[in-house]
Amino acid sequence: MVWFFWTRLESMMFSKIPLDSTVDVNPMLREIKKMLIYDKKGGWTVLSNGSFVFINGHSNIVLLTFTEYNAWKDDVPPKGFDIACMDFHSKLHCDSRPSYSFEFPSEVGRIPEKIKCPEFLHIMEKYITFGCCHDENTISALY
Repeated sequence: MVWFFWTRLESMMFSKIPLDSTVDVNPMLREIKKMLIYDKKGGWTVLSNGSFVFINGHSNIVLLTFTEYNAWKDDVPPKGFDIACMDFHSKLHCDSRPSYSFEFPSEVGRIPEKIKCPEFLHIMEKYITFGCCHDENTISALY
């Protein structure tokens, strides 16, 4: 059933990406793209306080955020836990200088000319990649 969750997320992304525009103003689309990227990179975490999502991030950086709690615990009383946690996570995230990529299967048929990075909002570079599934270790090394 987990595969269905990721299939639906990808389907939502493909249906919401504007093909004729680089303007990415849809906040839901940006969050979907982030989750798909984090899943491909090994794990993701979403933390919220009610409907306020204060972290949608890669699991390694979120784990480091909580491991380093002593570095930001003094910010909790004035800011609140969610904002203090979000601020420290953002600092760690920016320091890590992550790189992101999307894969669009050719069967999708709707591959946009340009797409914005969901984190930094600049136009991503476009590559064409060919892959072979005979050796999964070889394919994994490409990404």
